[in-house]
Amino acid sequence: MPIVALLDSSLTLWRGKDVLPFIDGLSTNKVTELKKGQIIRTIFTESNAKIIDCITLFHMGEFIVAAGHLPHLDNLINHTHKKILGQDVSITDITSRNDIFAEFNCTNEQEIVGTFSSHGEITRANISANFSLIIASKGNGPENLATFEQFNQWRIANKIPWHGYEISNSFHPFSCGLEELVHQNKGCYIGQEILTRMRTRKRQGKILIQVDTLTCNPANITTMGETQSLAIIRT
Repeated sequence: MPIVALLDSSLTLWRGKDVLPFIDGLSTNKVTELKKGQIIRTIFTESNAKIIDCITLFHMGEFIVAAGHLPHLDNLINHTHKKILGQDVSITDITSRNDIFAEFNCTNEQEIVGTFSSHGEITRANISANFSLIIASKGNGPENLATFEQFNQWRIANKIPWHGYEISNSFHPFSCGLEELVHQNKGCYIGQEILTRMRTRKRQGKILIQVDTLTCNPANITTMGETQSLAIIRT
């Protein structure tokens, strides 16, 4: 299956007995029930519900590893450090020691979706039925890689938002197609009030859709393809 290098990804290591409750109080998904060997995606949001970063959490047993977007890392670190008020939480940037890849158009059986496995220097996380993340120690990743353009064309066909395109601090999770990462029944977190109001009133302002490249307003296009593109438009 095709694999592409994610050169703008980040990787952080989170330690401490309060890590999961801490992340749960700052992000949109319910992460407190995450167990060793499992993954979950969640979104850190500002008080106005705009995205700080969308991350994938790996429960490694003694610690948590989070894969995110490198251009958002400084903002994420600054945001979270200010919220550590006596909790047992520490965060270390380990991006430079690792390479991150996306495997797309693959086939993951339903029973392994939401889990990861490690073999030697490589960890493979099964994000969905047709998408995985691969983390490898520096220089030990897969070869014969696909192009990012191929990855984008696949994303367009499957309406999958991505960092730096749809997933940015210009949008809230509902606008860019990440509603499945906003848990409906969890405790309070930053940005919850606005997202709950949007969901209750069914007024989210903008949505992510597939569009015809030639007829869509170019200002709305977030990922451009030859015939189809992804766009965030006002409803």
